[in-house]
Amino acid sequence: MRLVNYKDSKGRWYKTQIPDGAPDSHARFGIVIGPPNLDSLELPPKIHTRLHNELFHRGLITRVDVMRRRIDIIGALQAALSVDSGIIVDLYSKES
Repeated sequence: MRLVNYKDSKGRWYKTQIPDGAPDSHARFGIVIGPPNLDSLELPPKIHTRLHNELFHRGLITRVDVMRRRIDIIGALQAALSVDSGIIVDLYSKES
């Protein structure tokens, strides 16, 4: 078995495991290694996707990864929400 990266139809990146010899295009059929499903967080879709991808790109794929690097979860959250904080600042700028 080997690990490959896969981007789903929502733009979310996953690390999946597929059989040796299977083409990378079969990644969507593989066993998802991570990041885990974030649906229980009930985030708006854009933030959900940004957070998911931040976790992926920071290598926070498995429970072991996050237990070793908990501080990186905060970084992923900040990065996922940073665009929204900029929008809020812009709203204040329009008020003046």
